[in-house]
Parts: sequence; C-alpha cells; structure tokens
Amino acid sequence: MPRRISTEEALTAIRAIRDAPETFDLKRDLASFLRHKSNHVAAAAADTVARLEAVGLADELASAFADWSKNPGERDPGCKALTAIAKTLATMDHPAAQVYSFGIRHVQKEASYGPPVDTAAALRGICAQGLVRMSYPDALEQCVTLLVDPEVAARAGAVRAISESGQVAGVLLLRYKALIGDSDEDVTAECFAGLLRLAPAESVAFVAKFLDSDSEEIRDRAALALGESRLAAAVPCLREAWERNVHGPFRRTLLLAMAMLRQDEAVEFLLARLAEDSEKSAIDALSALALYGRDETVRRRIEEILAMRNIPALRAKWREQ
Repeated sequence: MPRRISTEEALTAIRAIRDAPETFDLKRDLASFLRHKSNHVAAAAADTVARLEAVGLADELASAFADWSKNPGERDPGCKALTAIAKTLATMDHPAAQVYSFGIRHVQKEASYGPPVDTAAALRGICAQGLVRMSYPDALEQCVTLLVDPEVAARAGAVRAISESGQVAGVLLLRYKALIGDSDEDVTAECFAGLLRLAPAESVAFVAKFLDSDSEEIRDRAALALGESRLAAAVPCLREAWERNVHGPFRRTLLLAMAMLRQDEAVEFLLARLAEDSEKSAIDALSALALYGRDETVRRRIEEILAMRNIPALRAKWREQ
C-alpha cells in the first residue's frame, strides 16, 4: 500500500505546481489534493486552481465539494475547503448549481471561547454570487433571504451578488437595504458600491444623499464609494459636499474621494485648494494629490504651486509623500 502523503508534503507539492504549472499535468497532479484528508490542503489546491485559471478542473472541484459537504462540521473545521472550492467555481463562472444551492443554505456553528461561531457565513455569500452569475432562476429570491442573515459576511456577499444581477429589481433591493441601514457599515458600503456598478447613471445622486448622513461612518463610506466609481457625475456632488461642510476629518475624506475619481475636473479642484486655501486645507489637498505621484504633469503643477506659495509645511509634506 502506498504511503499516505502528509499535510506538509501536500502543501509543498501544491506550491511547486503553483510556481511551475507548465511542468505538471494539473488534472493528474493537482486534482487529487482536493480530496486530501486535510481541509487546509484541499483549500490550498482549490486556491491554486483559481490562480492558474485551470477551468478544466471544474468538474473535479464540484465533485470534491460534494464529498466535503458530507459531515462538514467534523471534516472541514472552519469551513475552509468548502469555501475555497465554492469561491473558485464562482470565480470561474462555472454553473455548479448543486454546489451553490447547498452552500447558500449551509450554517456551520463551531465552538469558540465565547458563543459558537458560524464559519460558513462567507460561503453563503460566495454561493449567492455563484447562483447569480449562472443566471439561476430564483437567485435573486435567495439573495433577498440572505440580506437578513445574522452574519455580516453573508449579508455583504448577498449585496455583491445582487449588484452583479443586472436586474432592475436588484437596484430597488440595494436602495431599500441602504435606506434601512445595517448594523454593520460594511454592508451599507457594499450597497453604495453595488448600486454604482449596477446602475451608475441613476445611483450617483442617490448615494450622494448619504454625504449628509448623521453617521460619520456612513458619510465617509458614501464619499469613498463615489470616489471609487470614477464617474464624472460624482465630481459636483463631492465638491458641493466639501463646500457645505466645515468638519475637518470629513473634508479630508471628500478630498481623497475627489482624487480617487481620476477626473480632470476633480484634479483641478484639488490643485485650486492647494494654490488658494489656508495652509491646513492645502495640506489636506496635497495629501489627496499624493495618488498622482507618478503623473509627471500633475507633479509639475504641484511643484509650481509649492514654489509660488513658499510655505515650509507644504514643502515638508510633499517631501514626506
């Protein structure tokens, strides 16, 4: 009987395959690790399949998932193998309906120093995305259920899945979720980002309303989501919010969001703040402009302004950046 390969040996072999895949037969040499006794090995193998974009192993991934889903509480502590395999299949846009249908409902409570921890929360969110990507008939309905999941990772995953649906109903769901809020700001932030991806033209004004939220965290998340969108329509929204706010920390966030837009109008606004505003406001603008450190045109404009103003604190900040 051949000797069973140890966990350490298996992980070493997987790293070798990852580093030089052209020297291996992936179906022969990598797929077997998806069923190794160690869930750490199976997870590493699944991650490697994703990294190598080895779509030819999709059926092996789905089969291994079915195997790991038998008594996972004992065989797959931390839900590591199931989560890694499902994530790889979803990344491949593979239509593994059985995998996603199991995973979106799977709850795996495990002992901890405090109350039991549900280690399958991320799996549920990933499987929601898998169902949406394969245009599963009731994917959106299942995502709605997940929006009220007790776990943040599951709710955030549901929001990301809805944002990929391409459906008008998805826009309404994300708006409603953003309006009612969530106990965790990360979920609301995912709603902002999802709306700006799913329906950018209609969503800039909606997300911009949250720039006046009573919650500092929500204001910041809305501003950064607008910045990440890189939409020109976000420039006036951020500028107007900057003009009507005197709160220092939030003003800095708005300037950073402006820089993130990578829009000429936003860059001109930041350069104007550097040239015209008080030392403190100019330093904030300079910090935001650090994102353009490799842009020779912007660098030259910055240095011209600094030479004109001749303020030591600004020069020191620029050298620091």
